[in-house]
Amino acid sequence: MGLPGRIRSAPVPPRAFLLAASVLVLTATLGATCDKTKTIDLAELPEQRLGASVSFDDQVRPVLERRCVVCHGCYDAPCQLQLSSYEGIERGASKDAVYYSNRLTEADPSRLFIDARSVAAWRDRGFFPVAGDAARPSDSLMLRMLALGRTHIPTVGEKLPESLPLGISRELSCPTSKEFGAYEQSNPLGGMPYGTAPLSDPELSVLAAWVRQGAKAPPTPAPLPRDLAAQVTRWERFLNGSSPKQQITARYLYEHWFLAHLYFEDLPEGPFFRVVRSSMPSGLPVNEIASRRPFDDPGVTNFWYRLVPVHTSIVHKTHIVYALGDARMQRLSELFLESDWTPTRTPAYGIGATNPFVIFDQIPARSRYQFLLDDARYFIATFIRGPVCRGQVAIDVIEDHFFVAFLDPEHDLSIIDSDYLERAAKLLALPEQHGSRVSPGNLWLGYNVDQGRYLDLRQKAYDDLDPERRGPSLDAIWDGDGSNRNALLTAFRHFDNAAVVKGFVGEIPKTAWVMDYPIFERIYYDLVADFDVFGSVTHRVSTRLYMDHLRMQSENLFLAFLPEDRRESIRASWYVGADKKHSYRSDNLRSLGHGTQIQYQTDDPKTELLEMLLARSPQVSGPPDLLNRCTQPPCDRKRATSLERKVERTLQSLAGVRGPWVATLPELMLLRVRSGEQGRAVYTLIHNRAHTNVASLFGEDDRLVPEEDTLTIVPGYLGSYPNFLFDVETSQIGEFAAMLAEVTTPDELESVVDRWGMRRTATAYWQTFDWIHDDFHRRDPTEYGLFDLARYENL
Repeated sequence: MGLPGRIRSAPVPPRAFLLAASVLVLTATLGATCDKTKTIDLAELPEQRLGASVSFDDQVRPVLERRCVVCHGCYDAPCQLQLSSYEGIERGASKDAVYYSNRLTEADPSRLFIDARSVAAWRDRGFFPVAGDAARPSDSLMLRMLALGRTHIPTVGEKLPESLPLGISRELSCPTSKEFGAYEQSNPLGGMPYGTAPLSDPELSVLAAWVRQGAKAPPTPAPLPRDLAAQVTRWERFLNGSSPKQQITARYLYEHWFLAHLYFEDLPEGPFFRVVRSSMPSGLPVNEIASRRPFDDPGVTNFWYRLVPVHTSIVHKTHIVYALGDARMQRLSELFLESDWTPTRTPAYGIGATNPFVIFDQIPARSRYQFLLDDARYFIATFIRGPVCRGQVAIDVIEDHFFVAFLDPEHDLSIIDSDYLERAAKLLALPEQHGSRVSPGNLWLGYNVDQGRYLDLRQKAYDDLDPERRGPSLDAIWDGDGSNRNALLTAFRHFDNAAVVKGFVGEIPKTAWVMDYPIFERIYYDLVADFDVFGSVTHRVSTRLYMDHLRMQSENLFLAFLPEDRRESIRASWYVGADKKHSYRSDNLRSLGHGTQIQYQTDDPKTELLEMLLARSPQVSGPPDLLNRCTQPPCDRKRATSLERKVERTLQSLAGVRGPWVATLPELMLLRVRSGEQGRAVYTLIHNRAHTNVASLFGEDDRLVPEEDTLTIVPGYLGSYPNFLFDVETSQIGEFAAMLAEVTTPDELESVVDRWGMRRTATAYWQTFDWIHDDFHRRDPTEYGLFDLARYENL
């Protein structure tokens, strides 16, 4: 029952931001003030004979998933109404926003299943009911919203009126049942589903009948099958070993898995599990400890790590998967339990425990780093997905498109020299150790100094290792041990959300990163383990400012592999207009005075280096990206169908091409190409916005360079928030591509949309996304999750 749409926010003045804005904020609105309308008659909802009792699992949940959860599935669900589970419906809605710009102090968390355990407890926290009951169906907000939506159906196939706000930054009304009369008078277009094609009569009938029968709960989930329960017990036993070595290892794993959807390798479609801390051991019901962060003191003397089934609908933006199995347990045992270390103390909990280089210093750094490298895509996905579902300012710290590689453990001093990491550890502290006690400005200055000291220490240590200043060789970049595809990754930013995929995807980007262990671990703790979506503006700003350092250090490490005389000019091209008084100064190039052992043959060493990495091991690099990097047409992808070959030869003319037409496009689009009954092909079109630099919290719009924007085209699905969908017959794909490439204005884009666009009001809108979701599940049942349509544009 969505509230879709996405708009760019205006630049935020620094003073206003520091006082009122948060890194991830912007609340949103439900409807515009319009002419008065009639009071809604619930009898207008269709009724059908659906049997004596409507089943939530078999009849209601499928409707909610495909029509409502696609906008009500994350922390930023309108009015905190999460419809991905019965418990979310039962909890209801709230007038309090999770993303709140004026939050000068941290808020009480309101995480479903965690921060309150009963309906009464949620009512005490201000949540109000939405389903109603059989005795008074007229009090059901759900039914009244559906009736309002059915009474005022948008014009089929047309753009919605400008008076209907759609962006996620709109202010929410969140009326209670008693306030709904006034709401419907002033918001005739504010019914459900919000701003989209209506639900069908059968769908409305199911929801209406379920509410009128008392909105009955589903039966208690059946116990896990015996074989699955045995696997759960085995992993809980592994995580709850009694020795100090096992306990410290389990804590390290928990702090890196707490966002994961764990699954067993022999069950790739799930069920999925969360790992939690429980005050009750295996064999008894789980009693999850509701800590704000994973390193907080559990508050009890004894606790156990438990695997809890995920009973909610799976939504892609929070579905970050991690496989468990025999090989995984053996690998973890080798890295952590069989490696040479003997604990002598128990690590502390709480704010003082935010520096992982101090807290986990007893675990060999090699074990920790290899653990991160083995599943690098998972860890980077946690940086940019998970329950933090929005935030332009949170991720404008990265470019829209860049490649990522990693320093080989054998060439990382933090791995091969324990004394070095011990000396550096205190300089690697993270902002969260200060909580909200100091201003972002003071934090920025303090961490500027610490980062400068750390980089000086690092430079001297590497100088001592390489007294002849020969510089690094290509072998210093991890090769995935010859087979691990996590060695080369691509990150895409889509304005206020992002995605990461294995391999180097897209044309050669403006920037690239190489991360060593200190960078990798700090990014994880800064953006994931330490981050609190309910935190204060100080917490959010300091998180963002610290990430500036980590981005620049990753870029500088990549530059160290390029010819010395080219590094400064290439870096300057990444920071056009950046204030050198910014942390740009403390993170300046320390690699000058060092050469590189890599022999370059062209005047474009950046591209040459990235191509060398791709050429080292086809098994690690994966299939070549012929769609975006076709040098000698025709470039046909292996295992592509005849339909896909035909389509991709046409689309290659759009991939990577700069032009004014790219700047007019939404951030993330789906393209479905149909060939009668013979088949369909699906592609993701990614608009990469160019920037002069990403060195500032503020004024992003002033730093855009639209004439440098590019388009990356990926077979299948990428990202969690499609902003638009085009549906094209194969015979018209050439015409579509040619017409799209001629677009220079919004009006010209609208002409393309008129012919091939799937508007929010289209008759086939829901039917098409049903097909999209089914196709996604067919292609990748492990990674599959419902897309979020809250940012679908009104083109």
